[in-house]
Amino acid sequence: MSHTARGAALALVVSLLVGGVGLAPPARAMETAPEVHPEWGSTSADNGVLKRRCRNYAYRYQLTPPQGDWALETFLIGPGGTPLGSGAMAIGTDPAAGVDRFRICRPSTRPGVFRIRALLSVQDSSGDDYVSGWLPVTKFRLRARR
Repeated sequence: MSHTARGAALALVVSLLVGGVGLAPPARAMETAPEVHPEWGSTSADNGVLKRRCRNYAYRYQLTPPQGDWALETFLIGPGGTPLGSGAMAIGTDPAAGVDRFRICRPSTRPGVFRIRALLSVQDSSGDDYVSGWLPVTKFRLRARR
């Protein structure tokens, strides 16, 4: 499956888990913002050099989700709080631990500290219980090329 087709399939799975027909979270789950759950997993990325043009930069994720069908959404935030990209992983399509990539384009950002925010959503097999929570924020630095 191509990377584009895989991304489209994952977006569909995530949308179904988070707000699709018959899978919408209970109203009580939407009343409060998700909490941070370090026990559910983490993301990590290495410091590096922000190269010319557009390049792929790898990051790792490792999950220990609660029982049920899970979906992970990742968000890349650049220096100054600028949103730069996102990714998605889901049970049945991706392992609970692995490597993914963000495509970062030098013309659209600058060197500095980047952050990865990751939201894990889990629904039990009966469809009755839905939980979501943030993993701890990952920070990494991309410095200017010398």
